[in-house]
Amino acid sequence: MEIRDHKNKLLAIILRDENFREGKYFATENSAELQLASFKLEKDTVIEKHFHPEQKRSITTTSEVIVVIQGKIEIEIFNNDLEILHTDTILAGDVLALYSGGHGLKLSENSKFIEVKQGPFIPEIDKKRF
Repeated sequence: MEIRDHKNKLLAIILRDENFREGKYFATENSAELQLASFKLEKDTVIEKHFHPEQKRSITTTSEVIVVIQGKIEIEIFNNDLEILHTDTILAGDVLALYSGGHGLKLSENSKFIEVKQGPFIPEIDKKRF
């Protein structure tokens, strides 16, 4: 599920565990600063050995990904004007990718999750509370 603002700017993507597609599914365009994909592959599938050579890239925002391992998390998604656009709940096995705008999380159960974001991270300039 994509969450977009009124100008069609991508704010977030939710990949639900129960909606994983067969095979490889790329939820983002190749131009996105943070790529998001899900894989549901058969036993003995081989992903060929590869590496990603160094590239200079320009990143304009800090995107982040939340992978819920256990629990229940209520989310709020805001546009770039900090107006709330979407609320939802993510559960174990779900993935939330945040690309733009603001967000808030409330743990409605004891929860375990993984957060992934670009670095380096400088708290004084990379995080603004509202």
